[in-house]
Amino acid sequence: MSSPTTRTGLPPLEAETWIGAPVAKVWAALSDLRAMGERSPETVRMFITDRPSVGSRGLNVNRKGAIVWPTTTRITRWKEPTHDGSAALAFWVGPTDVEWSYELEPVEGGTRVVERRTSLPHPSLTVRLAAKWFMGGAENHDAELLDGMHRTLAALKATSER
Repeated sequence: MSSPTTRTGLPPLEAETWIGAPVAKVWAALSDLRAMGERSPETVRMFITDRPSVGSRGLNVNRKGAIVWPTTTRITRWKEPTHDGSAALAFWVGPTDVEWSYELEPVEGGTRVVERRTSLPHPSLTVRLAAKWFMGGAENHDAELLDGMHRTLAALKATSER
């Protein structure tokens, strides 16, 4: 994390990895959104209303210990591998009003993957209370989310390198 949390918001988060597989193979694994629950330690399941594309909406089921909660989602970027070899996926999540994204870039011998969560500049009272009472505080939850990002990328790497 780049800076401590203040009452005004949470900083962006970022994690990256190198995967010894071509972008197309990594994209095939990443774009299977039903499998997100197998990769992410906090996401139990993603339900998308139709074939994933920009504008597709859905529902996420999340879990931390015994706490389970839903969030809404909308795909904001869906870029399958193109002539330049890159690919990208991003989705907005409510009620936190943040965007989670993955960028895939071909590099020698494989793919560079960067996962990001945008900053949360003005969390609502509901989000602040949930973070305080159910997540162990916003800073603690961000540390867990960052760890989860690394674990998600490690799972994506394992799947893609099979």
